Amino acid sequence: MSSTSRKSPTAAKPRPLLQTLGLHGLAHLDAPVLAALATETPLLLVGPHGSAKSALLGRLAAALQLEHRHYNASLISFDDLVGFPVPDGEGLKYLRTPGTLWEAESVFLDEISRCRPEVQNKLFSIVHEKRVQGLKLPRLRYRWAAMNPPATADSDDAHDVYLGSMPLDPALADRFGFVLPLPALEDLSPEARLAVIRSGLALQEPAYAPGLAARVQRCRAALPGIGSLHGEWIAAYVEALIVPLVQAGLAISGRRAAILAANIAGIAAAFAELEIKGEIEDAALCALRHSMPQRAQGKAVDNGTLTTVHRKAVDAAGQGDGTVRRILAEAKPVKRVGMALAALRAKPASVPRQTMSLLVCDALASQDKQGGWVLAQQLLPALAELDCVEAATLEMLAEPFAKQLEFETRDNLQLHVPRSQVAPFNELVAAMGALDEADPAQAALGNLGAALYSDEQGAARPAQLVRQQAAIAAELADGGAR
Repeated sequence: MSSTSRKSPTAAKPRPLLQTLGLHGLAHLDAPVLAALATETPLLLVGPHGSAKSALLGRLAAALQLEHRHYNASLISFDDLVGFPVPDGEGLKYLRTPGTLWEAESVFLDEISRCRPEVQNKLFSIVHEKRVQGLKLPRLRYRWAAMNPPATADSDDAHDVYLGSMPLDPALADRFGFVLPLPALEDLSPEARLAVIRSGLALQEPAYAPGLAARVQRCRAALPGIGSLHGEWIAAYVEALIVPLVQAGLAISGRRAAILAANIAGIAAAFAELEIKGEIEDAALCALRHSMPQRAQGKAVDNGTLTTVHRKAVDAAGQGDGTVRRILAEAKPVKRVGMALAALRAKPASVPRQTMSLLVCDALASQDKQGGWVLAQQLLPALAELDCVEAATLEMLAEPFAKQLEFETRDNLQLHVPRSQVAPFNELVAAMGALDEADPAQAALGNLGAALYSDEQGAARPAQLVRQQAAIAAELADGGAR
């Protein structure tokens, strides 16, 4: 997807979307905000106090001329939303006021992380279904919310902790399609900070976002074309994200997977409307970074980790026959390597060299040092024969062999065992003595155990070596069988 300009060559490029709202330093959020407007996806802003969360959403509503409701979720009762119930024959009706939800086109639930659990639970249907008390809200289109960042495990500085802002219930967080982190003042560029400061000197409110409704409409109209052109790739990409996200501690639900696919299409359409250069892969990364509900749950979401996950998914989605996608869908790293080896034996080059190298590195990272040595011993001959990984990966695998060879070629193989290590050493002798020297594989394992014990200065666990060897061999074989 290359963005195409709708303007003549001499026309001036339009100002960034959020800058037309009088907001500065937020241009990186232009595409997800426009996508949220075009798709009418629930939007949650997470940011420190004073980061323009309320201003952004209030000015969007004003620019689109929406019938808007702004509630402080930490203070409202449910009667504030629906009105006071009174008997009406055999049922009830609600006394409506200008502040109730019934005629709203947009609703902003501010301080949503500070409201009581019983109120929070009643917001589910408003955000997700546009219903209240089971009744449809026919005019409601936009559901927005804002919150301060909840405390995370690494929130050491008391200055950074909002004691009253609690992590959102995972089910409620999952109802918001876009979850956008807003930067603090110190995170803005010097130019953006000056623009924010100067805005305090303005004597009157400027006219905000001319033409925003037309931009939203054009973006919405482009969505079917994006789906037709890139729908298959988007589906393959999101499917390839699932296991890597689990491994990164950022598992997503089925609902989130479907939301993410829609968000990618929305951001691709927004890129075109905003004249942001980028391919569909760039839209996917932007959507991934701005669609993670964990940000509202007090869990740290690292953009570097998301970029790594994204690259793996792009690599998998680009494989036409689905071989790599099928391999990456397996959760166990060692089993993935077994699947890849089987695929390469059946069809050379079916797994790209770089992908195979990443699979091997992931498998090694999943083991402790002893398991890594065992895995290297089992993998190196096959990988060298197939010539399917990069040289750096082969060198990493060969390191245990080099240490083993250095141990075996010493003129003096005596080990000086301190008294504190006599018991582990006797364990080593017993484990190695139980191996069959006539079996080349067991003999090699015995040599590996002795070399590992020497390298680790007695910290190795030779009694577990045989069990690790059997477990790793079984996973590789299981992967090959699949």
